[in-house]
Amino acid sequence: MSAYRKLAAVAELQHGVVSLDQARGVGFTDHQIRRLVQGGRLIRPTRGAFLIAGCPATWEQAVMMALAAAGDAALASHQTAAYLWNLIDLRPDRIEVVMPRWDRSIQTCVVHESTDLAPEDADRVGGIPVTSAVRTVVDLGATVPWLVEAALERGIRQRAFNLSDIAGFVARVGRRGRRGVGTIRPLLAQRLQWDSATESELEDLFRKAWSAPGRLEPLTQYRIEDCSGSFVCRADFAFPDAMLRIELDSEAHHMDRPTFRKDRSIQNRTELLGWRTLRYTWWDLTTRPAEVVREVAAALG
Repeated sequence: MSAYRKLAAVAELQHGVVSLDQARGVGFTDHQIRRLVQGGRLIRPTRGAFLIAGCPATWEQAVMMALAAAGDAALASHQTAAYLWNLIDLRPDRIEVVMPRWDRSIQTCVVHESTDLAPEDADRVGGIPVTSAVRTVVDLGATVPWLVEAALERGIRQRAFNLSDIAGFVARVGRRGRRGVGTIRPLLAQRLQWDSATESELEDLFRKAWSAPGRLEPLTQYRIEDCSGSFVCRADFAFPDAMLRIELDSEAHHMDRPTFRKDRSIQNRTELLGWRTLRYTWWDLTTRPAEVVREVAAALG
C-alpha cells in the first residue's frame, strides 16, 4: 500500500483530517508533504492539520482540524464534547478543546488548560478524541452552568455514566477553586437522594418539583398487574401504598389518536383495580409546579 493510501485510510476514520505527525508516521517527509499540498492532493487549512482533497466539509471535520492543530494531547471538551456525547441538543458555535498546557499560538478554537487530565478522562466518539462523558458534564459547570442539570439527567438516562462515576471524578479533581465542581456538587447531593433513572426530560421536571427532604419518594417505571398477574401498564411514577400513579403526557408521544385511546383504556383498567391517576403535561410542570406538588400531596394525604 502506498503512503498516500495509508494516509487516506487514516483520514477516513477522522472525518477527512490528518495531522502533520500522522503524515510523517505513514512515511512522508516534510518535502513530500509540501509537494502534496502544492499538487492539491492535501489541503492545509490551518497549522498542523491537513484535509484529504475532496472530503465534504462537516462540523465534526472542523473539530478534528482544531484537535490536529492543537496536538496529540488535546481533547474535544466542554460544550463541544457535550454535543458529541448527546448531552446537549444545540450544536455550539465555537469549538472547545482541553490540553495539559495552553498553547497560545492556537487560533482555531477555544483552548482550556487543565492540570488534572488523566488517561481515564480521554475517550472517542465517532473517531474524535474527546473528554469522557463524566468529565464533560462536570466541565460544563465551568462555562455553561445552566446546562449542567439537564446534561446530568440525560447522561444518566442514556447510561453514559452513573452517580457513582460522577462522585468518584469529583472526589479526584475537587480541589479548592477547581472550576465546574461547585456547580455539580449540589446537583449530585440532591440526585443521590433519588438514585434511579427517568426516561424523559418531562419526568426529570416532575422529580425536581416533587423531591424534598422527608417527602415520600415514588417508584419510577412501576409495573402494574391485574389480579391474575397479567401486565396492565408501566406507570411513570407510582406510590404503591397509596395506589396512586402519576402519568406525564408529552405532546410528542401522547396526543396522537391511537395513543390517546390506549391511555384512556389503560386508565379505566387501573381504576377498576383501585388505582387513582393524576396526569400532568410539560405546561403543568413548567408553569405551575407548586400546584402539581399540592395536588399530589393531597392525593397521598
